[in-house]
Amino acid sequence: MSTIPVQDKWAWVSGLLAVGLGLAAHMSAGGSAPAVPVLLGFAALCCLAAQLLARWVHGPLLLLLASGVAQQLLHFGFAAFGGYFPGSGLVDHLHGVGQGLGDVPAAASTGGGSPHLMLYTHMAAAILTLVLAAGVTRVLNRASLAATRSNTA
Repeated sequence: MSTIPVQDKWAWVSGLLAVGLGLAAHMSAGGSAPAVPVLLGFAALCCLAAQLLARWVHGPLLLLLASGVAQQLLHFGFAAFGGYFPGSGLVDHLHGVGQGLGDVPAAASTGGGSPHLMLYTHMAAAILTLVLAAGVTRVLNRASLAATRSNTA
């Protein structure tokens, strides 16, 4: 019976890291956050994608490419579902008092801030996601090896 590699068991963690770091990058560059259910949907999709990619994508350059593509897609999602509307922005997204969809100005839904800063923060989030995911995998590999050695001894 073959065992499942450690990176396959914990790959979903990198999906959560990608969404969390992408949201932090997007908001620190002047963008707005989407509603909580949208964030949970993005987290679920990223966890699923990370779990599926863990078996086939190996090597730092391919993982960096996948992380960069994930950050680009998260940016598009945050820009599409986030906006500058009345309310807290996280819970009351598009549910402002007395404001309908037709009342939103065309420029209100675009991200505020510099596009260069947005690019740099999302690139940093992609690199940091890769580094943290690799660190988690390395720590879990060591723990798995230590547990195997203690069980066989």
